[in-house]
Amino acid sequence: MSAILIKKWYILMSVIAVIVLYLIILWSYQAKPAFLGSNRNSLLPIKDLVGVFNQDWLRDTCTKDKMDLSIKNLAGFVENWGLSSDPLCSQLYKKFSAIYSIEKNAAPLKLPDLFQVKVKKWLNNDEKLFAEVYHQEVTGIYNKWTREHTIFNPLREKRPVSIPEEPENIYVNRLVEKSKVSCDFCRYKDYTAEDTFGRLDSIYAFSASNAFKLERYHDLFALKSHHPHQWNIEQYMDLMNLTQKWFALIHTIEPEFCCPSLVWDILPRAGASQIHPHMHGLVGQNRYHGGIENWRHGAEDYYNFYHSNYFSDLIQVNAALGLTVQHGDAIAFANLVPKKDNEVVIISNKASQSFFQLIYYVMRAFIDDMDKLAISMGIGCPSLDHNAKQMPAVARIVTRGAVADVRSDMSSLELFSVTNVNIDPFKVIKIIRNSVEKRASK
Repeated sequence: MSAILIKKWYILMSVIAVIVLYLIILWSYQAKPAFLGSNRNSLLPIKDLVGVFNQDWLRDTCTKDKMDLSIKNLAGFVENWGLSSDPLCSQLYKKFSAIYSIEKNAAPLKLPDLFQVKVKKWLNNDEKLFAEVYHQEVTGIYNKWTREHTIFNPLREKRPVSIPEEPENIYVNRLVEKSKVSCDFCRYKDYTAEDTFGRLDSIYAFSASNAFKLERYHDLFALKSHHPHQWNIEQYMDLMNLTQKWFALIHTIEPEFCCPSLVWDILPRAGASQIHPHMHGLVGQNRYHGGIENWRHGAEDYYNFYHSNYFSDLIQVNAALGLTVQHGDAIAFANLVPKKDNEVVIISNKASQSFFQLIYYVMRAFIDDMDKLAISMGIGCPSLDHNAKQMPAVARIVTRGAVADVRSDMSSLELFSVTNVNIDPFKVIKIIRNSVEKRASK
């Protein structure tokens, strides 16, 4: 009799366990926010993402706050945004909070009398700036899915910038003239390697196999002109089109290599091995390399948790904050968690002509409008395997500081801890927007 009771008890406990597990799964699913207008597609309906929400709408409808947005006041603005009872405001705030966390803290200090003299000198004896030293505030922004963390201190941006003894463009021109004599890329047919299937050649650009590879398929793509900054949109688009032809060729040769990416550093300050303008192209086998794969994984995790497209929500949030500009089917935004100064992200469904044109407008803004001559860029293009889960085309572009500066712009802080950037993204996007308006109209 006891054996029968024990058996019934085990059956009852098993049934209860199954019911409890079902209820937990059901609760977990229902507890996740059902975002309004969620996009469950792997690709982005770009045309629907910008224009619906913008900074004027956000301020008028959600916060009733007329102040110009900046990193300094963003935390307070977001807090007010979260108090809105408007359904659209609430849904958009949930998207912001799903992607980012933001915190702002006071950072007070005391200065000895003698050190005050030195600090004032650093600030060009500006009494207003010096007063801010005692009332510093730091704002930290964290992306929960890409796990990128950036800390801003607006006072650091206000510090006077020392003018180099030699103008940067003159310094660069000296490097250009000196490096012409022995430039391998200027004589690429004799001094660069080829793939076993040959090289690609176009009007303004060429491909070359990297002599010391990082991947089975790893090529260089270079312009035929030597100056790192003197190239127009026709030359640039010819270069970018050449990269896409090479990617397609590699996928035809070995279909399992399907994840294309590009990286481009301009000038040694940014990590370039040669002055001649060139970029690296790699094709990953069933996955991307490094940071691009991190973004893909983050977007996939976000979708699995919220049942919404990460890139769509990312763009909507940044559009509402006034951090975006659109060109054709591509959108650029000033990143709230930049890797380095002035970071701009460009996103499109595919590596389209508009996508590459928008990258060009950003780069020319850095070079021509801001005099930022050392630049780094990374691009991830959609998978060449059309049956695979697709991510959009994504480019990230940053500036790398003064071209002749002997100090590195990378330290143990960036390598092992958190990124510190002091250029306000709300200022960056104004310059980028102006660049797009004046250059796209030509």
